[in-house]
Amino acid sequence: MLLSLFKVRFPLSIKRTSFKLLLVLIGSVASSLSIACRDLAEFYDVIDADPGAVIQGLSTTLEDCYNNSEYFAILGSAYLRQGDLLRALESLERALLLDPQNGAAAVDFAEVLYRQGQSLNAIEINSQLLSREDLPQGLREAIGLRQRLWQRSVKQKSFSLGASSGYDNNLNSAPIADQLALTLSGNPVVLDVSSEFLAAGASYARLTASGGLSTQGQSINSHLTGNFTGRFSENSDYELLQASARYRFSEANDEPRWNATFGADHLNWGGHAVFSSTTLRAAHLLGGYGSCRAHSRFALQYQLYHAQELLSGYEYSLGASGECGLMLGGVMNRIGIETSALRNDAKYSERLGADRRGWQANFFWQRPIGAGQIFAQYQHTKFRDEDGYSSLFKNGAKRNESLHSVYFRYTLPLKSLGTSAQFVGTMAYHNQNSSITLFRTRGTSAEIGVFWGF
Repeated sequence: MLLSLFKVRFPLSIKRTSFKLLLVLIGSVASSLSIACRDLAEFYDVIDADPGAVIQGLSTTLEDCYNNSEYFAILGSAYLRQGDLLRALESLERALLLDPQNGAAAVDFAEVLYRQGQSLNAIEINSQLLSREDLPQGLREAIGLRQRLWQRSVKQKSFSLGASSGYDNNLNSAPIADQLALTLSGNPVVLDVSSEFLAAGASYARLTASGGLSTQGQSINSHLTGNFTGRFSENSDYELLQASARYRFSEANDEPRWNATFGADHLNWGGHAVFSSTTLRAAHLLGGYGSCRAHSRFALQYQLYHAQELLSGYEYSLGASGECGLMLGGVMNRIGIETSALRNDAKYSERLGADRRGWQANFFWQRPIGAGQIFAQYQHTKFRDEDGYSSLFKNGAKRNESLHSVYFRYTLPLKSLGTSAQFVGTMAYHNQNSSITLFRTRGTSAEIGVFWGF
């Protein structure tokens, strides 16, 4: 459907000049390769107005034109004009097999591939067409315009803004104990914790902005994202600012066998830089079992504590994960689990507790509920210090920590505030237990807000 293709996408003057010229020139060459086939020039003026008549007219000469590339190029173009992509693809493939240099067939073949969702293959064929030296100038400009339109389609940009408010009963992440037991000069001493260091409950407001750029490639797909979050309350000492960036790339496949992610995070607390990290994560598909998939996973993270640099270190994790899509009650549920061995090596030998070892388990569940969707996650982490933490705590006992956290999120389209608006409600709970009282902490938060996508 060369003529009709450019009728839709390009000016009529191009359709009536350059493209007809290309068809005639290439058609005359192709027709010479098959002496028995009739002259097909009469179909060029009809194909755009009545493709059905072209198909019917060509059907009577199939036997004589079976080895004629021009014949199948015109037939494929007619099928494309009718929207019959399958028959158009078959005819155009035949035309190119008979004559790989048939430019008319290549132009329509690229269009068929693009309409079928094979954008990258269509762009590749379009690039080959643009490299030809026999294209009329008007045709070259039209194909160049089509190329730019198609290239933009494989790059998707996104941006979102959100505003929410909530309440946290431990907004300052303080220890839950109101007394600390220390060992001074070999004797146990119990000290009261000052009220300013106790857990403080308060309401807060949160603003979030994020953006992303996804790119499809022939062999690799990539996704770049950036996120900024600000949490504000009446007490500026509890103000939190967080920025993060992620670059993820994976095999260009509907079910990629591997993916890797580079990430960077930075956290400000109370107007001061507190924590920064850089992370590398990678995963490899181990196998598929029906609707389930299993992956091996590896991660490496450098952790920098700005205020207490001696706490900095390198954390490694190695594990596996599984995810399944299950129909429960007629609704698709996503259920997954991931387990990893953890190791945190101190950057400085003076770090209290030295290196740490542990493990982590993560469970999640997601399913539609009404017009919205719920996501639930439970995470459990255990760590143990290699050396005693400090002689001030239980005469240098080793620190053992376990963290339990639960997270729920419910999202619901909110069309009254815009076509892309979503209501988001979250609840979270965490409980960190430790052999050293100073590191025992607990908190619960609830938050509601609205997010818009652009």
